[in-house]
Amino acid sequence: HNEWLMVLKIIQQGVYSEIAVGINRYIEHIWYILRMQTPRQRRALLSEFIDKLPSLDVRPFVHVVDNIASSLGDAVKGDIEPTVIGEMANKILQLHRDVHELLPKDRIDDMAKDADEWAARQKQRLLEQRNMTKKRLEQQDKHLTSDVLKRATEVERYD
Repeated sequence: HNEWLMVLKIIQQGVYSEIAVGINRYIEHIWYILRMQTPRQRRALLSEFIDKLPSLDVRPFVHVVDNIASSLGDAVKGDIEPTVIGEMANKILQLHRDVHELLPKDRIDDMAKDADEWAARQKQRLLEQRNMTKKRLEQQDKHLTSDVLKRATEVERYD
């Protein structure tokens, strides 16, 4: 059991490091924005950044900002020392507010339209490939056990 636990821990660390690589891009931009001296400067830089955001990055960027702002709630619960984030808390809350003012839902939908269409095409392509694979398997072996078919049905439920 300990070996499996170690394997799972290694996999978990790998997954977390891959996620971190993707998120670090947004963190760097956010940190640069937060370093600006005045709220007006921060909002102007954020606005410029948002205008240049690639379609694929719009939703993830908003999600990262939301997660950062929601983590401020941990300070209220006592999980984070409030004095550590004191001066940054207002900047983060302003960033969160500005992001949602500059990127209302309809603008997010409009800016992310290309990425959403691409994702829908990818999903459709994967579904078609899976269906073709299932058909090939059924043609190759007409005598598949009901257990194997049952497992294939279970996989489909995870969509």
